[in-house]
Formats: sequence, structure tokens, C-alpha cells
Amino acid sequence: MKIHIDRDKCDGHGMCNAADPELYDIDDDGYAARSDIDVPAGKEAIARSGAAQCPMGAITVGD
Repeated sequence: MKIHIDRDKCDGHGMCNAADPELYDIDDDGYAARSDIDVPAGKEAIARSGAAQCPMGAITVGD
């Protein structure tokens, strides 16, 4: 599973980071630090949860 974060849409709310700080790391300004993330096995549900919590719809989850 992979996550893509559209950094142009990211407004720095940090809701994804609250779901899992290791998976959704943020920079010093509170914005997504990475655009593309490979989700480790066992973290699929938390990846989906973090994506669903993004108020900007900046996160997409794919296989």
C-alpha cells in the first residue's frame, strides 16, 4: 500500500500526524514532510484513518 500527499493541498492541520506520527511525519512548519509513503505491513488501517482525517483531502491511499 502507498500513500500520496498532495503537498499543494496540505494546510498543515496535522490530523494525519495525530493518527500516526511515524507514518505521517511533518516538517517544522506542520506540513507533510513527504509526498509519497510506502505503508509498512500492519499499518494499513491507520494509514486509511490518517487519510480520512485530512480536512483538505490531500491524502490518497492506493495499492
